[in-house]
Amino acid sequence: MEVKHLSFNLLIIIFSFVVYTNANYPECIYNIYVKTGSFPLAGTHSNISLFLSDDTKTELPITNLREWGLMGPAFSYFRPGNIDLFAVKGPCLHGYVCSLIIVLNNFDNWYCDFIEVTSVGFETPCACKHFTVKKWLDDNKGSAVILQDECPSSDDERDDVSIQLRPPIL
Repeated sequence: MEVKHLSFNLLIIIFSFVVYTNANYPECIYNIYVKTGSFPLAGTHSNISLFLSDDTKTELPITNLREWGLMGPAFSYFRPGNIDLFAVKGPCLHGYVCSLIIVLNNFDNWYCDFIEVTSVGFETPCACKHFTVKKWLDDNKGSAVILQDECPSSDDERDDVSIQLRPPIL
């Protein structure tokens, strides 16, 4: 009898811990709209990864965005003129998305017109952020990473920063 009560009590404690842990880390759904430039050769077959962050610099990495596409794995994403939709389930950030890092993987190029991120979660305010990018990402020329940081600075100003990586000097 004692063993049954001990097992039952242990089960209740473990269940309570799981519920408490999950309650402290609410999950959100991030809908991500990506617009590829409308001119020829603007599209890509490369993997695109995003890193979303808020003004506290809490970050949500999204590797290989294509895997999160709502049109399925056989769809041709990032074609010229397309607006592609992706849905990602992940931990809620502490604040609104205000910073975005775009990473192009493979030896290809791509013109990103804009990226829009909407987030929604249980007991979390809905938010929408539009990032106007209008830039080429070109792995061959060393500009395979772009940072769009539109988080308020300490002076309540907004900064648009673009980072370009250069290939190593041999």
